[in-house]
Amino acid sequence: MNLKNDMITLSSLVKRSLKVFLKDRMTVFFSLLAPIIILVLYILFLGDIQVTSIKSQFDSFGVSVDDKLIGAFVDSWMLSGVMAVSCITVSFSVNTVMVHDRENGIINDMISSPIRKYLINFSYIVANFVITSVICFAILVIAFVYIAISGWYISVGEVFGIIGTTLLSILCASLFSVFITKFFKTEAALGGFIGILSAAIGFLCGAYMPISMFPKAIQYFVLIIPGTYSAGIFKTLFMSGALDELVNEVGYEQLKDGLIKDFSIELDFFGKDIGAGVMLGILSAFTALFLIVTVVSAFMKKKTTHFPVKTGKTRKL
Repeated sequence: MNLKNDMITLSSLVKRSLKVFLKDRMTVFFSLLAPIIILVLYILFLGDIQVTSIKSQFDSFGVSVDDKLIGAFVDSWMLSGVMAVSCITVSFSVNTVMVHDRENGIINDMISSPIRKYLINFSYIVANFVITSVICFAILVIAFVYIAISGWYISVGEVFGIIGTTLLSILCASLFSVFITKFFKTEAALGGFIGILSAAIGFLCGAYMPISMFPKAIQYFVLIIPGTYSAGIFKTLFMSGALDELVNEVGYEQLKDGLIKDFSIELDFFGKDIGAGVMLGILSAFTALFLIVTVVSAFMKKKTTHFPVKTGKTRKL
């Protein structure tokens, strides 16, 4: 009976968070801002740079390749970065609901009610996962349409792999972002952090430029960021078909290893190259770690904390 009541309570809290977030249309728009920025940067600058770079490699072998095929390969690289970045930035943006509740004292009403405290924590995570999933899958649909126009080289199995990787990346990001956001007391502070994060994470995940272009110290530093492995898996799934087609057309198998390294489809894990399978294991381990931290922190017995309320405002549940 208690379990049933807890599920009903959790469902109600999640629905409330969904309504609060979706009610603010500007928040929803800004959640999509980071992917839009990456797309604009790519269309205006990055796309031509990468296409030119690949063509120069082929020219050194004295071979000519269809520009459309090269464009499809580069587009796949760009969209894999967009997906990896979106899972992180959107997840943090959704947490404005949690900070809003804390800043305006709504959380105090929840804590003072008979609601179990761990249900409040879990409701933010579930709501974050649901909203982030909706937005990221909308971006994924756009990505698939974009690739279909530029050149489709993705198999059915890779499509399902991309969907699964998206879900795992969102779960990992939701667990991590909700935990980190607990340290923010105002929406302004969180907004500033998200702005910095949106700019930095694109570089660190290899969305703006391949990780292989960074100094060795930076390449090793990004290995502690879960989004790096998420981006690596996306690259393998998005780019493998176009990469194989490129290699088949030019007839130089040795070019494949060069492109894999140049575009960080495999990662240099402290001197050893790792592929998508190992990256999936590491990303899953990060997710499990964040889940354990979340569960332990939710059930820890500690003094109930009430947060200061802004005066002069009417609180709305």
